[in-house]
Amino acid sequence: MGFRSILFSLLLSCLIAFFLPGDGRVPWMNDWILIEHLKEHVRNLQGVREPYGHYQELQQAAQYLREEMLKTGLRVWEEPFEWEGREFKNIIGERKGTISPERVYIVGAHYDTVTGSPGADDNASGLAVLLELARNLRAVSTDSTIRLIAFCLEEYGYIGSMRYAERARKEGEQIPGMISIEMVGYTGRKQDYPPYINPKHFPNVGDFAGIIGNVRSKELLERVSRCFKAFVPHLPVELLVVPGNGEGMEEVRLSDHGPFWDQGFQALMVTDTAFLRNPNYHLPGDTMETLDFEFMRKVGTGIFYSILELAKS
Repeated sequence: MGFRSILFSLLLSCLIAFFLPGDGRVPWMNDWILIEHLKEHVRNLQGVREPYGHYQELQQAAQYLREEMLKTGLRVWEEPFEWEGREFKNIIGERKGTISPERVYIVGAHYDTVTGSPGADDNASGLAVLLELARNLRAVSTDSTIRLIAFCLEEYGYIGSMRYAERARKEGEQIPGMISIEMVGYTGRKQDYPPYINPKHFPNVGDFAGIIGNVRSKELLERVSRCFKAFVPHLPVELLVVPGNGEGMEEVRLSDHGPFWDQGFQALMVTDTAFLRNPNYHLPGDTMETLDFEFMRKVGTGIFYSILELAKS
């Protein structure tokens, strides 16, 4: 074996020791987030699923998510809650930590839509990534617990995530970090920004993943950002840290991380920036034919390795 081969082997061993969370497998050597699976999940989930005229479709989406999580071997349960006289539920899948199971890292995505929109990007794209994370977590062990949550009624006041975050704070649940996957399937030639963002500091093409945190979550954002750069170096990533809980900056709060900010937890949103890029936002045109599944795969890969890294400690 030559010097270069020896050097490569040593580097490989160091990378494995640094990034793997415990069972000796080498997931970073595989392309584990698969486009064909992402497409299948979006195809099965897209369609209007909201609490008024399409309550049954909303319940069917919940059942699909539960069944798909069960296939992965994760522990799966429902967390029901009432809203406006009807029962709704968050769907939860868990990979229990082997060393610090009381420490719970959460990755969430909402499964409801607004009236009139099939919600392929918003938010079947996030759910597809969530289910791919579930499928891949069965092959690794982690020191801390990873909990994947499909939240309900995000579009109607973040009801599902608000109920969860409030209960978690009241019961003293240890949540060192939460990631909300919010619309991660659309790329476009044009990128807009809210008025409080100086566009000179950001790209004018919508081909990047945005990762948004508040000041309390800055360390979490930096760790996740490093993983994205290490494992999906060809995916452009833009970071934004906002003061407080994003008060007065409504665009940065438009997902299920917001209730976690409000309860004092560190939380991030990973997003394609929604209506600041996607012209089909909340419209009938939000279909899977408009999505960039390679972009979605890269975002999912970044999130996968981020949660493995986070759950090491």
